[in-house]
Amino acid sequence: MAEFKGYMVRRKVVHFLLGIAFVIFINSGIINYKQDLILILLCGLILAFIASWYIKVRRPKHLINLLALFDKPEDLASFPAKGAVFYILGVLMSVSLFDKDIASASIMILTIGDPAAHVIGNYYGKTKTVINEKKLLEGTLAGTLAGAVAAMFFVPLPIAFFGSAFGMMAEAVEVEVFNLDDNFFIPFVSGLVMSLISLLI
Repeated sequence: MAEFKGYMVRRKVVHFLLGIAFVIFINSGIINYKQDLILILLCGLILAFIASWYIKVRRPKHLINLLALFDKPEDLASFPAKGAVFYILGVLMSVSLFDKDIASASIMILTIGDPAAHVIGNYYGKTKTVINEKKLLEGTLAGTLAGAVAAMFFVPLPIAFFGSAFGMMAEAVEVEVFNLDDNFFIPFVSGLVMSLISLLI
């Protein structure tokens, strides 16, 4: 069993809380789903980029210490707050490209499926996946099932399952091939797959 480092636990908890909050906000009817929410997310993305640049250039000790609680050590040096930037970008892409239900489902796959994959893979995983030896099959399967259950509150279960399955596969591929953040890839791929299936049935 690999060590599940403290910053990993904290970042997954933050991602979980943010994901639930985003989905509640999206479905609350408080603001216009597309226009207003996209504007808010764009502003958040710009602020996150500025903050990341400032921290990388200036290296303020208090902010470095704060980010160290959540950031991967390699990201803290090269791309501070990378997870936050790609998280906002992933939600922004989901809201921009997909309808409310599919966007909500894709965010829930990221919110529930991704942490489940990490926890189960870390504690119970033994079988390496074919597409990426860093990822364990047990974690990918757990993430797929957990993500599908979470997404089925917004889309039919078969659509939720395939969206979650492809999202979890993308999470494995992106680490190996693209070296980008799963906070972007999971909701984007999940939403795209669910949208395509919805058009076909």
